[in-house]
Order: sequence, then structure tokens, then C-alpha cells
Amino acid sequence: MTSAEASNGPIHVLFLGNEAAGSRQHVHPLMRELGRDAIWFEYTDDAKTVTPERLAMFDAVIEDGASAPELETKPLVKVDFTGDGAAWNAPEFIQGVREKVIAAVGEDRRKDWEAFLAQREPEVREPHPQVANYEKRPKPLTFQHPFSVKGSIERTQVPADMKLKVFAQEPDIMKPIAFAWDERGRLWVAETRDYPHGYNPDGIGNDDIKICEDTDGDGVADKFTVFADHLNIPTSFTFANGGIIVAQPPRFLFLKSSKGDDHADIREEIFTGWGIGDTHGQAGNLHYGYDNWLYGSVGYDGFEGLVRGKKEKFTMGTYRFRPDGSALQFLHQFTNNTWAQSANQYGDQFGGTANGAPIFYGGIPATISPSGMRVMTAKKINLEDKIHTITPNFRQVDVFGGYTAACGSSFIYSKNLPPRLQGKAMVCEPTMKVITLQDVQPDGAGYVAKDGFNLVASTDEWMSPVFAEVGPDGAVWFADWQNFIIQHNPTPSLARGGFKGETGPGGAHKNDLRDHSRGRIYRVVWDQAKPVKPSLANASTAELVNALGNDTQDWRLTAQRLLVEGKKTDAAGALKKLVTANDGNIAAVHALWTLHGLNLLDDATEKAALSAKDSGLRRDAVRALGSDAKASALFFGAGVIGDPDLHTRLAALVKLAEFPTTPEIKTVVKGIAVDPAVKADEWLSQASRILARVHKVEVFKEGPNLLPNPGFEKIAEDGLPEGWTRRDYGRKPGNANAEWAAVSGEGKVHSGEHAVRVITRADADTSLHADVTVKPNTDYKLSGWVKAHGIHGKVSINDNIGRAETDKITRESDWVEVETVFNSGQKTTASINLLHVAKGDGYWDDVKLVEVTTADTETLLAGDSKRGEQVFYKHQVACILCHSLHGQGSTVGPPLDGIATRATPAYIKESLLEPNKVLAKGYEYLGTSPMPPMGIVLKPQELADVQAFLQTLK
Repeated sequence: MTSAEASNGPIHVLFLGNEAAGSRQHVHPLMRELGRDAIWFEYTDDAKTVTPERLAMFDAVIEDGASAPELETKPLVKVDFTGDGAAWNAPEFIQGVREKVIAAVGEDRRKDWEAFLAQREPEVREPHPQVANYEKRPKPLTFQHPFSVKGSIERTQVPADMKLKVFAQEPDIMKPIAFAWDERGRLWVAETRDYPHGYNPDGIGNDDIKICEDTDGDGVADKFTVFADHLNIPTSFTFANGGIIVAQPPRFLFLKSSKGDDHADIREEIFTGWGIGDTHGQAGNLHYGYDNWLYGSVGYDGFEGLVRGKKEKFTMGTYRFRPDGSALQFLHQFTNNTWAQSANQYGDQFGGTANGAPIFYGGIPATISPSGMRVMTAKKINLEDKIHTITPNFRQVDVFGGYTAACGSSFIYSKNLPPRLQGKAMVCEPTMKVITLQDVQPDGAGYVAKDGFNLVASTDEWMSPVFAEVGPDGAVWFADWQNFIIQHNPTPSLARGGFKGETGPGGAHKNDLRDHSRGRIYRVVWDQAKPVKPSLANASTAELVNALGNDTQDWRLTAQRLLVEGKKTDAAGALKKLVTANDGNIAAVHALWTLHGLNLLDDATEKAALSAKDSGLRRDAVRALGSDAKASALFFGAGVIGDPDLHTRLAALVKLAEFPTTPEIKTVVKGIAVDPAVKADEWLSQASRILARVHKVEVFKEGPNLLPNPGFEKIAEDGLPEGWTRRDYGRKPGNANAEWAAVSGEGKVHSGEHAVRVITRADADTSLHADVTVKPNTDYKLSGWVKAHGIHGKVSINDNIGRAETDKITRESDWVEVETVFNSGQKTTASINLLHVAKGDGYWDDVKLVEVTTADTETLLAGDSKRGEQVFYKHQVACILCHSLHGQGSTVGPPLDGIATRATPAYIKESLLEPNKVLAKGYEYLGTSPMPPMGIVLKPQELADVQAFLQTLK
């Protein structure tokens, strides 16, 4: 059965809202309380996304602070949302809306709905002593017996213009934790019956990788082949080198069928060192990356081991590795147990954590982070922490109503899915029975994720989405873990959970209700989707190149992988043509990386990509550069260092950190640091800080330290550093017993004899502070060295008055330097906190608050045309690299013969400083200037000299 067969069953209500009116909060309780009655709401605040075809699928419309005449062809339900949240959540209010909706749809539709409810598979419930009550309800929820596929689909909402179809189910598959498609379009599934307690040190268990095929084209798998068995909690896998690489901590394995018979007879260990302390904190989420590395995520189990003789150690974030195991690099640091890694259509990195932070953007790789410097490599970007469940019967251990088991962050790109879904990311949340949508939007050099509500939501308490991706057919596929018990830890106690539990192997609490035999794979299919039978088996080189432009990300990457692994050098001409076409085709990005993987990316193609109209291609071209002198010349021959697209500019700053230090690069780093656009953006300013440290550039001159006793060497009678006073905030339980003290001894201080430490045994919000006088409208740098042990929360330094705050330490950390630069505004006092909002131990030493001014302000002489001529022809970013003069040079930019006659001095200066403001006549087709802003790359005197030289060209 599919949801199409029940399309006249559930009542579908379109909720047209207005963000300013608080509409998301208004619809939330309606979704939660009426979902079990099969009254399903879809929210939008953009009426343009409601096409006539989509509108036809709804039974009624609620307008809340918004109206759209084109929607009023449907029955309108009038609802008054005045009052506060308590009023909207009141049972009588919910019941009133229920009655209005039923009345609005009419008698015939009501009868259809009632008949649907009557024919649904009955729900069977009973009390059970091992159903935890972490939420402290008056009575624990009862145990719901599992449904058949039919019963589960009847209780699972997908968008009204989409259908839910089962592809595979128990007993053919069981406990699916991850999946991927091969080049034939066949689904491969990782099954783990051993999870969570059955870990075996030898790696031999009861799990497998299974191939699921639909041989008759009816959309349902009918052939199942075990590719590899006797695995032990395989968390993920990806295709590579004619086989698959499986994440099975502590090992990553390479499995391959040497005979091509779909049965693995090669099993090799790539590397080991992945943590196994807790089976839900392990490595997984493997994917083939745009740069031909393999990517993945790891939770708090982390990695500690040797990779080709090099020691690596990291935890909670994303990483990449070579398919042959020759290299492993940690990339982006997250804040808690990490279960997601993904990339958008241009390869920008994303991921997510289980608890409270379902989607992160990884803007700066840890590979460029200097030792001992605290760097923001990733940031939580979701703006909404609440989940819009369609049942009140959710069971969670914490963050109630939010994300406690978020997994996956895969992006949607498919012509076989509605336009409104394109570019959104999917996050599974099995405790809430949903797949949420994150509306990822650019935000400076970073991103934000707006609330996109749900793609899938269920009232079946066994429905447990744990993995979702767009398949090669263009539909969304997801793995339903099918388990009533999702909660892993903490182990229930009488005080927390309602019964005395026992912790089992793997860190999960033992529970008789855990299932080890059920599982399903579903497809979410648009009602306007066209049939697709994808296969790249035995594809020619031309067919593989053509597939680089496929509308689905997975298929594009599959084609790229096959070209690279197959060493298809005969594709070079076609690939270069795609890159240099400059037509915005997404195939160009994959063609670029395919050339890179084949070692066939030449300077001309790289140069064209660096100056392409498509900002995504430009930033991938930056990432594809090496770090040698040739790469540096290509880099500075383009305009990416001042790219109008801030994501591309961030990629350029990251690349700049990889180049060897030269005097010219030091000049660039200084120019970047004072660029207003860089200072105004948190990602660009973070990258600028890194560049200054990497290339040893003094960006600012620092005044005297304004803080008293900054090294904490003078100790008062109360055991605290002189000049510093304790200050607590709020009524956190850990405040009362927080232990602040000056400490000494090896490992406890950064320098000198003393540091300061606080120990909290519960959540606390406490500080030591010192108040100092500052000048108004003045730039200051606040910094210090910080260390944390056993931390749950954050440790930082901040100005309690101006709210400036340094980088935060949110996990176990040795001494690292944290800092921030801020402007005092109209304030004349700063109240500096050694801030501890956490449970655990925090340490501070060598704190500093100093006034900063731009360093190296040289006396500017009048421009000299002779010196300017040398810059024009000889500098690392010489003008002649892009322009011609007297018939010699480059044709990338306009010829400069007679420029002083054709243009005013003001225009020439503007073109040098802001090359993208007005493109030269005849060069508008470029879209963006290939010239970097000369105010960044040249010293002020060099800039004046170049202007003087250009004035001689009459």
C-alpha cells in the first residue's frame, strides 16, 4: 500500500503563516495534538510555493497573518491566535480548531476521513515497566505494539503532493543503519543486528552488507544478495576502488568481490584507531567527496591511532581520508556526539550533532589551524531548536521537544522532487519520528538554516528514520530503524526515567523492548516525478562525462568516481570544455575535480575556472589549487582574494594559509585584516586571524594591558587573584558550590607560577571579573589562555557590558589561546569575566585587554611612475598578468593603452580598489572581475606608484 491509496483519508490542511506573527509557534501545537487523528498540517509562509497542482491536494487552508487570494479556492478555517502560548496549547483551543477543520471540509470529506480512521490497522498498547519516563509525565507512556507496513504508512505524513512507498522490509532486511547505490543503481544496505550491545573486539559478528534489487521494475526490491557477512556493527560504507570501504570501529575495512559475483572475498584493514567506548559515539556517515577524498563523521568515541606512521587524535566532528588509507585529516570540530557529514552542490562542508545542534557549517578546515590557537572551524547554524512532531507520544532523555538523536544532513537536489525542496538539507530524528528540513541559506561567508518543517513525520512510535538521501531515481530514500526503543543512555534510574535500569555493553541501557529483527527502506516520491532507470554499468567515457550534469548529487559523484578510478584520461578534452564553457552548468564543478583526480587540470582550465561567472566553480577552483609557486601565481592572477561572493572569498583565505610565507603574502595578510568586509564577517575575520598567525604578521599594534594582575601571580587572602572578584549569574545548581582558586603546578599553569581554576560539579554560570576603564569608539583585543577538563558547557572570556566574547572552549582541551577584537562603542567601562557556563573544570592564565591600532602605518610619499612601472611589470600580482600594454601582456582584462585619456583618475583608483564595482565595457560577460582588489595585495606606497604610472598612459 502507498499513501496514494489513502489520499482521501487523512485531512490535509495548508497553514499559510507569517513569521512576524509567530505563525510557526501557532501551528506547532496543532500538528502535535491532531496528528494522531490524521489531521495533518503543512506550513508555508510563501504562497508562491503553492502551485495549483499542490493546492489541489489540500482539504482546507488556515491563514495566519497572511493571505493569498489564489488559495481561497479551498475552504478557509478561521482561527484566532491572540493570547500567549498557553492559550494555543490548551486542550479546548486544540479541540476547537479540530472541530472547525472538520466542519470546513464538508460532510462528504468528513465521511471519507472517518472511514479511513475506521479501516486503519488497530493500535495495540499496554503498560510495560521498561518504558522510560524521562519527561516526568504524570504516567509513563504505554508500549505500542509494532505496525505492519500498511499500518505505519497510514500514520506517516509526507507532503500532500508526495507519496510514501516501501522498497524493502523485514524479513528481507533488518536494522538498516546506512545505505548507498552502486553504478547499476542498486541499493546496498548496512544491517546491524548487533547494535547496540553486541560489539566484538575481533570484528566478527552477525551483521552484513546486503544488495537489494528491483528486478521487475515495480518499485519494490525482490532480490536480496549478501555481499559481506559476519560484520560487527558496520555504521556506514561508501564505494571505492571497485569495492566498498566500511566503517566498523575500531577498523575501517575494504571489501571487494574479486570475481565480480557480488560476494566479497577480499577483506583488508585500511586503518584502525576508531574509538569503541560507546556504540552510538562511533565513526560513520561515509561519503565520496568532491575532491576525490572520502569523508565521514565521528562522535565522542573519536580517533586515536597511527596513519602511515603519523599520529592522529580527534573527536566529535568530520574528517576526510584517502581511499587507500594513506592519509587521514580532521576537518571540522563540532560540540557533541556527531552523526552527520554532507556537502552542498558546490562541496561546502556541513554536518550535525545528535544533541541540540542538528546542522553545522564547516567553513574553515582544522588543517590550517595553528597549534595552540583556538579556531572556529564549524558553527551550529539552525535557527530553530524545536521539532514539529505530529504526536505528543515522543520519548526523549533531554532537550525535550528538540533534537536529541539527530542524524544526517544530506542535501536535496533532484528534478523529480518539487522546486520548493531544492537545496534543503534533511535531518533524521528517530526519537521524534521525523525527517526535518533545514532551509540552508547564505549568510555572509557562512550559512544559516531556517526552519523548513518536515519531509516525513509519523505517529507510529516504531517509525525511526536514521538515514535519508536522494537516490539516483531522484526520490528521497530513508532507512526506518523500526524500534520502539531509541534511547541509548543515560541508563534509567528511579529518579530519572522511572525504573532502575542496567547499563549494558556498548554503553546503552539494557531493555527487553529493543528490537533486532525489524527494518524498512522507504521512498518519498513526488506525484509529478518521471520514471528513471539509472545505470552507469559499462558506461562509455562520453556517457560518464554526460552524467556529471545529472540532476542528483549522488549520481554526479558516482560518475566522477568512475572516471577518476577508471583513469579515463580520454575524457580530458570534454572535461575541459565543460569547465571553460562558463555557462553555470553544475557539471563544470565535477569536471574540474575529475581533471584534478586524473592529474590533468592544466593552468588554462584552472585559470578559466578561477574567473568563472559561477561563484561555486570559482571557489572549487580555489580549493583545487596546490600550494606551490605556480598555484600562487594562478591564485593572485584571479580576483578571488576579494571575490564578491563571500563563500569564495573564504575559500581564498583558507588557500592563502596553505601558501609559503613571502613578503608579498605578508602584505596581503595585513590588507585583509583591515578590510571592512573581512572585519564585519565572523568567518572571514576568523580566517584573517589564522593568516596572521600562520604567516607571522603583526596586524595590530597593542597598547598596555589594562587588566589587573593578568598572570594571576598575586594571590589575595581569600585564595583568589588580587584584583579579581567572583560574580555568579542566575540560579544554576552548580553556582553555590563552585570552587574558584589560584592554582600552581605542572599542567595547571600556562606561564609563571600561578593560574586560576574553577571546579563545578553541576551546571553553573559563574565568573571572576575585573572592571576597567576604556576609551569610547576604540578597538580593543581581549585574549587569554584557557584550558578545560571534563567540560560540559563553555569556558571563555567576555566583556559583560559590551557582550564581546572570545572563542569558546566546549570540550576537553589543553591550553589554547582565545581572543576577540571589538569596538567599545559609546561605553567607557569594560567588565571582563573569566566565564564558566558549564559543569567541569576551567582554567585561565595570561589574560589581556589591550587597545589595538593598525600596525606599520608607513609615511605615504607621492606616487612615483618609475616605481609604479616596476610594480606593473614585476610584482607578484603584476598588472601585465591580466592586461596588455603596447601589444604585449594578457587579454584577460582590457588593454591599458591610453587609459589616462579614457578614464578619470577617480575611476582608475576605484577600479584598482573595487574591481567588481563597474566592469570595463566589453567585459561585462565575465560576471566578476579576475583582478584582486589592489588595496589588499599592494602596499599603500605601491598602490600610489601604480596609479602614478597609469596616469602616464595617455
